[in-house]
Amino acid sequence: MLIDKNGNAIAITTTDAKGDEKQEVSRLLTQLPLKSLKGRVVVLEADKGYDAGWLRQFLLNMGIFPLIPYRKIKGRWAPEINEVTHFFKLSPQRWKVERAFAWLKRRCRRLLMRWERLFVIWNGLVILGVVYTWIKNLVG
Repeated sequence: MLIDKNGNAIAITTTDAKGDEKQEVSRLLTQLPLKSLKGRVVVLEADKGYDAGWLRQFLLNMGIFPLIPYRKIKGRWAPEINEVTHFFKLSPQRWKVERAFAWLKRRCRRLLMRWERLFVIWNGLVILGVVYTWIKNLVG
């Protein structure tokens, strides 16, 4: 799930449990109309599970600043967040992603457990839950 700065989902996909989530980021980003964001700073924040050199290069080629912490691997140097973002104020916002998942689970209890056997039905329920969350957040 990709979210905006307010915690609203802007792109979502569902995969099987053994899928590579790093691959899904590139698929989700290619679906978004990023041409409308030209001239603006776009930051993609993710957790350590998305630490991959090819993903960082892919994001930079798209004009997106990757704010992804490096995994602690013995013998490998990794910069701290204040070293990377010393030119501008940027603080971790991972809690917004967790809040978006909590909104989906709380407002759409059907998404807590996957009972549907057909992927099309499950994906439709997930998208319906995202639309409901958007409407709820916009209306209040």
